[in-house]
Amino acid sequence: MNLSRSEGQRKTPSLSLGRWIVILTGFILFVIVSLVLFVRSADSEYRAGEKQAIRIAKEQGGLSEIADVVTHTWDETVWVVTGKDSEGETWMVWERQEELVRKKLSENMSEEQMLAKFSQEHSGSPIRIIPGWFKGQPAWEIRYWSEKEKQHQSLDFYSFEDGHMLRTYVLSS
Repeated sequence: MNLSRSEGQRKTPSLSLGRWIVILTGFILFVIVSLVLFVRSADSEYRAGEKQAIRIAKEQGGLSEIADVVTHTWDETVWVVTGKDSEGETWMVWERQEELVRKKLSENMSEEQMLAKFSQEHSGSPIRIIPGWFKGQPAWEIRYWSEKEKQHQSLDFYSFEDGHMLRTYVLSS
């Protein structure tokens, strides 16, 4: 049996350049959307906690304007909210499980004052400074590279009220 001319000349179908571009664009778009949804779902618990901390700071802490919100975990996990009250005074509010601690920033060590004190006592610069809770009181946590050996990081905890050293931890690598 002979093949007809049209059957003999048929080629296997292939994708044109335009179709490849459409498929590749669709795949890239799928990957981007999937990545965005994954990041949003992974970050949602943190963002919900942050929103709740802001709400508590406004309702119970007396803040009307929020400048910064951080979470700190050491002995316990606390949210620290920095903001201003209706009179324009800057406050920091530590939201613990059982209580709310409110401190006026002008009557305590500010981040700038703490960094200046740290610079006088240590060479080099800190990696980060965050407000936290240490041994039952508000504190500043400063992470930095050890002066003697640049291979180890150290953590210093300072009192939020007067800036005196509470404790140093050397982190092993």
